[in-house]
Amino acid sequence: MQHKRSSKAFSDSTAEVLSHALARELHGWVGLAVAALAVAGLLALVAVIVRTPVLRELFPWPWQDFFPKVVITHVDFSIVLWFLSILGALALLATARSTEGNPKWNILGRISLILIVISSFLMLISVVFNLGEASLNNYVPVLTHPLFYAGLGGLAMGISGVVLRLLRNLVNNTVGPFEHGVAATGTTFLIALVCFFLAWRALPAWIEPALANERLFWGGGHILQFVNTMLMLVIWWVLTEQATAWGIPPRLFIGALWSLAVVALSGVLFYVAFDVISLEHRVSFTQLLKFGLPIAPLMLSFTIAMRLAMVRPLWADISALSLSLSLLLFAVGGILGYFLGVSDTRIPAHYHAVISGVNLAVMGMTFTLFLPLLQRPCPTPQAVRLSLLLYGGGQLVLSVGMFAAGIAGVPRKTAGLEQNLDTAVKYFYMVVYGAGGFIAIIGGIYFVFMTLKCLLSRRIGGYR
Repeated sequence: MQHKRSSKAFSDSTAEVLSHALARELHGWVGLAVAALAVAGLLALVAVIVRTPVLRELFPWPWQDFFPKVVITHVDFSIVLWFLSILGALALLATARSTEGNPKWNILGRISLILIVISSFLMLISVVFNLGEASLNNYVPVLTHPLFYAGLGGLAMGISGVVLRLLRNLVNNTVGPFEHGVAATGTTFLIALVCFFLAWRALPAWIEPALANERLFWGGGHILQFVNTMLMLVIWWVLTEQATAWGIPPRLFIGALWSLAVVALSGVLFYVAFDVISLEHRVSFTQLLKFGLPIAPLMLSFTIAMRLAMVRPLWADISALSLSLSLLLFAVGGILGYFLGVSDTRIPAHYHAVISGVNLAVMGMTFTLFLPLLQRPCPTPQAVRLSLLLYGGGQLVLSVGMFAAGIAGVPRKTAGLEQNLDTAVKYFYMVVYGAGGFIAIIGGIYFVFMTLKCLLSRRIGGYR
């Protein structure tokens, strides 16, 4: 792959090569992503109600049994399906840019998209009809039912299809930082799948289902955190160019993204060095994430912060606002990650802040890149800013409330009486959590509503 830096703005150069067929596929990826977020938001509303004092008494329901399944599906739709759908959209754009809108294996993208839609319904049916048992394992929690596992398998196959199409089309083509970044992210996703496969092969026959799922998704789940972070970094590259017109130095960006892919690849060696159910195997991935992931985001975030300080863009600008909020939430989540407890709400406080940082970047890019490329009318800047501020501010309050509650001793993955809110301090911090959660949900719902409305509206122009 050869490297070049285009003098044209990223969005302009992308629009020039986005053919009608690829625009239709992009519409499908963005629509799938927003639909996943909408479902996740509804499930999050249920989860917040269940865990917030007073409110849970207003909605009588057998929450103790149903709550874990709601949490599982919320996590898988809001983190796995939502982010991987965005990866599919970015892989499509990178493919179009590297092949001037006429990639080989075009049909593979449509097949992958259809497969993921079917897989999403399989996962949703599993929770709606209360199928299987809840396995609250880390990173990719599951319902132990064939339909749910089939849904996850179909999702993995669908994303693999568009990633392989991208990598195939990049061969012998001239590409830039964006294409390199998406290719590195897609490669890391394939590494995560290899880890899942190796874990599955290594699981002993006698292992109980709960432990089997924990070990199955442990290593690959850690690698997926690399994927999510790299996805955010790619979007930071786009937003920085839009906000400052300078962008990130190409060599720094490309080196940072591929270095993360190399670090993630080292995780495969842990399946050779350690037994998959051993403590050493578990700790090795924890250390990989703790020491291998932060360096690249730190370098790029520092560079971006310097760019913003020098240019001083208008904070009313959507690119600048979403980028700044993303940097803030991701930084807060990263700091909280070094002060975690054993099994209390400090753990979800950390990953809620980090994931919110990724979400804010995607939300900003949806309005500044996806909708313009699809030639759909965008909401007013005031409306977009409101959704970003509500979501970002709410998630910040939620994360701080959960972190403080964890210090006070509130356990994670619990609801109702199991939270053991036996002190005024615990009660107060969970009320703060609930308030932040509702604010974030309002911002998220507003974002989903505006985006779906735009996606369902008529085009304001024609494609090439």
